Amino acid sequence: MRTLLAICLLLLTLPVHAALIEGRIVADDGPVSGVRVVLYPGLDYSGEPLLVAAPSDSEGYYRIEVPAGTYALFVRDVEQGLFAFCGRNPVTVENGTVWAGLQAVPLPTAEIRRYDDEYSAAIEGRITSRGEPVTDAYAYLYLDVDEGLKGQGYRLSMPTGPDGQFYFDGLPESSYFLMVRKRLDGNRVGPVREGDLLGVYGGNPVIARSGTVTRVTIPVVEKVKSEAASETITTASGQVVTGRVVDDRGEPVAGLHVFAYTDRVIGHKRPAALSVATGTDGRFQLNLGQPGTYYIGARQEYGDSPAPGELFGMYDQSADHGLTINADSSIDRIEIVVEPISLQ
Repeated sequence: MRTLLAICLLLLTLPVHAALIEGRIVADDGPVSGVRVVLYPGLDYSGEPLLVAAPSDSEGYYRIEVPAGTYALFVRDVEQGLFAFCGRNPVTVENGTVWAGLQAVPLPTAEIRRYDDEYSAAIEGRITSRGEPVTDAYAYLYLDVDEGLKGQGYRLSMPTGPDGQFYFDGLPESSYFLMVRKRLDGNRVGPVREGDLLGVYGGNPVIARSGTVTRVTIPVVEKVKSEAASETITTASGQVVTGRVVDDRGEPVAGLHVFAYTDRVIGHKRPAALSVATGTDGRFQLNLGQPGTYYIGARQEYGDSPAPGELFGMYDQSADHGLTINADSSIDRIEIVVEPISLQ
């Protein structure tokens, strides 16, 4: 009887649909021990976290049991002077174990000085990698985290020069979220892939006050290979679409991204999901966040409106280009035909 009671009490203490997040925290010089990973419901980590993991072990490993859901993972350790983030943020877990590694950089400090315009503010800074300036990187300002800190944002800097410097002048007094990226392909927007450089300002949001300049340094880390096949929805949840991108002769086309929107009017919104670029076989895999109807197509570039000459095409097996996918199902071997955009 006592054994049965103990089992019942144990079951009552377990979260409903519990899952496990585990990973390793590393810095340039190796594993980071004795720091706590904190979990937030989104990318704004200025408030109180939802959950806090036990300190990482001597090899930098951590683990935490969580209810099914979506979490953004960070470390902010004042004693060790470290800030860390997961390059896959936010991470979705349903059941089982999900691996989420974090890369640590020095905890940032901000320098505030007088600005020559008392009615506006400025943010400027330096992008570094292992203490050295990073050229051809971009800084991005966002007003909030609603779009997941993706896309061009409210303001986009010019590419950094040899000194790694960026500038945002004439800003309204407000709070801003600051990110930096350097893509190997040179693009300003689009998926951040393996080998690209990524930086999250550890003091987000930046409070920019009129009459002041806020100066920061943002270290970047290299994006390591993700377990996810989709760059926008970072974890696969069961709804998967696979197929090929072909030209009008049925030949596979390489270097195209397949996208999915939840609205028939695509406009300038960020897609709900975006595949990595197709290979020489034209094949793609698109992981969708939830069941529903998606409007699917393929294009060469990502970010701005399609331009004349760009290869572009929509899924054409339905009149409105929509594809409906049910819970925990997949749709295989669809074809998307692309052709150059023409204004004639």
